[in-house]
Amino acid sequence: MNTKFALVAALGALSLASFAPQAVAADNGFYLGGGVTQTDFDNSIDGNGFKIIAGFRPLDWLAVEANYLDLGSGSDNGDSVDASAFTASALLLAEFAVIDLYARIGVANLQADTGGFSADGWEPTFGAGIGAHFGSFGLRAEYEEINANYFDAKTVSLSFTYTFL
Repeated sequence: MNTKFALVAALGALSLASFAPQAVAADNGFYLGGGVTQTDFDNSIDGNGFKIIAGFRPLDWLAVEANYLDLGSGSDNGDSVDASAFTASALLLAEFAVIDLYARIGVANLQADTGGFSADGWEPTFGAGIGAHFGSFGLRAEYEEINANYFDAKTVSLSFTYTFL
């Protein structure tokens, strides 16, 4: 896993927060977003992809979210992986001024082709992230893991969101 990507994403979110003119609570409601991902598969293959986010935050401390993750594809020493997933998760949030810290737990419908072996199914997913929000706009860095029977996918992402009032 490229730890530089995760570190840069987290520092980016924190540095954006320093430019906020005042501490503003995050908007609750329906939100959409997207971002870029980097995934490390168990067999040391890295893949780059993207993420599409749709969520609803009814309370300051709770959100529910559905995502499409293109986990990317890659090959190494004759092994190859091409994977994507639809996820449904609950996010538990702690808000500190314009910064949100959150934990994610849910399920992922993972579709994967691992060099001739194709599989799909529902698998557990969990993760953690940090976000900075400025009214309706947000930026987040996140680590998420999908545990499958045939491999684990460890993903870092840098995403933006927009909350509709």
